Amino acid sequence: QLRDNNNATITDLRRKNTELAAAYLELKAAQAQIIEKEKLEQELRTAQRIQQSILPGELPRLAGYDFGALMMPARSVGGDLYDFIPLGKGRMGIAVGDVSDKGVPAAIFMALTRSLLRAEATRVSSPRRALERVNRLLLDMNEDGMFVTVLYGILDAGQGTFTYARAGHELPLILTAAGDSCLAEPGKGAPLGLFESVGLDEQTIALSSGDALLIYSDGATDITAGSDELFGMERLIASACVAMRYGRGQALCDAIWRDIDAYRGGAALADDVTLVAVRAA
Repeated sequence: QLRDNNNATITDLRRKNTELAAAYLELKAAQAQIIEKEKLEQELRTAQRIQQSILPGELPRLAGYDFGALMMPARSVGGDLYDFIPLGKGRMGIAVGDVSDKGVPAAIFMALTRSLLRAEATRVSSPRRALERVNRLLLDMNEDGMFVTVLYGILDAGQGTFTYARAGHELPLILTAAGDSCLAEPGKGAPLGLFESVGLDEQTIALSSGDALLIYSDGATDITAGSDELFGMERLIASACVAMRYGRGQALCDAIWRDIDAYRGGAALADDVTLVAVRAA
């Protein structure tokens, strides 16, 4: 009986040791996951800081014009981009883009596109040619099939015009001092990074005193409410028309974002939202 009791005790100890060993392995695995999660979060914070440093640190200055810009990423880092490129002689390059993906891969592709566009914008005076050259470079560097829609144009303060090319991007919205609004002419152009020929053309918008131009990414119109109904173009135009009363370009962007944010009702962003405003004094 004593021997049986000893055997039972030994068996019970072995079982408990096995359970303790399994629990220890689970604890180690959980600890490793926590450490990996903390490392990932740190890497995302670093990527976010890098992306913020890539975007313009302050709004540009150009005689006779006022600017606004706002970007709200759906994740820690986003695939949208905007940029202001000083070109001299009263000219300012303005770009808004939207990469096909989200997260870190989209942010890297965004940074690449922005760098290439900045380089080409200073080499050629035509928005169409600049985007065509960026497209050729992206094709050589793009093995994952990503693409980016871009609207890039040159604001000429002396002429009072904005001449742009649109590579698959949303149509710019024109807001007049008289209270009218309309979308710009469609034009032609496919996204960059997919095809050898993107078929771009150029359009020119004349901006009179008090007029404004709104360039945006599709995240601004694709926000949904609880009913899954899109914010849509009509609401964006209505919001922009009301926001025109605030005068300055940044106030225009901020007011539109408040309407978008209120419409989504606290729901998570499904896509990055970017707004850029140009207002003629």
